[in-house]
Amino acid sequence: MRFNRLSLLLVLMVSACTFQVDVLDTPTAQRTEAVIVPASSTPTSFFNTDLSATPAPTPTLATTTNTALPAPVGTPGMVPIKFGPNGTYADVLDSILAGKSKMYSVNALKGQVMSVSFHQNDDAEWTYITMRIIGTDGVVLCASDCEFWRGVLPATEDYFVTVTPSTDALDFMMRVAINPPGAATQTFLYENKYRNASLSYTDMFAPTFLSRSQMYTVTPELVLQFIDSQSYANTNLIEAYFLFGSSTDEKAVSTCLEPVASGGPETLLGEVTIDGVTFTKSQGGGVGAGNIYEQTYFRAVHNATCFEITYDVHYGNIGNYEPGTTKEFDQAALIQKFDQTLSTLVLK
Repeated sequence: MRFNRLSLLLVLMVSACTFQVDVLDTPTAQRTEAVIVPASSTPTSFFNTDLSATPAPTPTLATTTNTALPAPVGTPGMVPIKFGPNGTYADVLDSILAGKSKMYSVNALKGQVMSVSFHQNDDAEWTYITMRIIGTDGVVLCASDCEFWRGVLPATEDYFVTVTPSTDALDFMMRVAINPPGAATQTFLYENKYRNASLSYTDMFAPTFLSRSQMYTVTPELVLQFIDSQSYANTNLIEAYFLFGSSTDEKAVSTCLEPVASGGPETLLGEVTIDGVTFTKSQGGGVGAGNIYEQTYFRAVHNATCFEITYDVHYGNIGNYEPGTTKEFDQAALIQKFDQTLSTLVLK
C-alpha cells in the first residue's frame, strides 16, 4: 500500500536530552556513507530547531545493541542501525543517488512497535522516496511503495529496510524508532525557535515537510505527519498533518487572527483556551477531483508572538472507491490525536 508523501521541513538530529541544531553547511553535497546518530549520542548540528525525546518508562531497550545478521545475498553495503544505551530511536543521515538503493538493518523484539519515516532536506530538490521492510524470516512489513511505516513487529529478529529514491536523494534523514517492550508509544518534546513555546508529540507523528500549496498564515517551523500505518490501511485517508508556527514579525502579529489569504473561506468556530491563552478556532478546506481537504486553525497573539496551529487532513471521496474495498477512516480518533498533541502546548 502506498502511504503519504513525506518531505522535509525539519531534518533533525536527536538526543535523549535537549540539543542544538543549525543549518547544514552543504545541503546538496553527496554523502558517501550513512551517519547514524543514536538517541543517546552527542548531538549533531543540522537545522535551527531544538528537539528532545522523553523515552517511555522502561529503562533499557534490550535489543538496541544487538549485532544485525548478515545482509541477504546481493545486498552489499548494508548499514546496521544500533541505538545508544537506553536509546529508543536513531536518526540516519544519508544520500542515495537515482537508480540506486540502500539497505539498513535493525534488530527488535516481537511485539515492539517500530516506525520508520523520512525527512528530506528542504534546501535540496524533493524526491519520491520509498522503502521495503522485510524480516529475516521473509515476512514483509511493507511493500516497495511505502513512504513510512509504523506497526507491531511479528517476530524477534533483524529487519531489513531497503530505501529507493526516484531521483537523487541528497542529505535525507531516516528516523527509526522502536518503543520499549510493552510501550505503545514514546514521546518527543519540541521547543520553538523563540524558546517561548513547547509541545509534545508521540511516535505516531514524525517531522516532515508539507510540500503542497500554502494554506497557513505563519510559515510552519514544525510539520508533523501522522504515520500510523494501521490508521491508513484500507481507508480513504490519504495524509494528515499537524502544523505549528510562531512569528514575532510585526506584520504577522498584527494580522495573526485573520483568515488564510491564499486558502479557501474559513468559518469561525469560536474560542478555546490553551495553557491559559485564548485562541480563535476556525475551519477551512476545499475539494477537487475526488479529494477533500480540511483544515482546522488555532491562532493567538501572546507576548508579542503570533502562534498558529493547523490540523490538515486530506482524504478521498469514499464514493470514488470500488465498493467493499475501502472504508471511511476514523476521523474522530484522528482529531483526538491532534487534540492530545495540542493540549501539551506550553506558552511562556
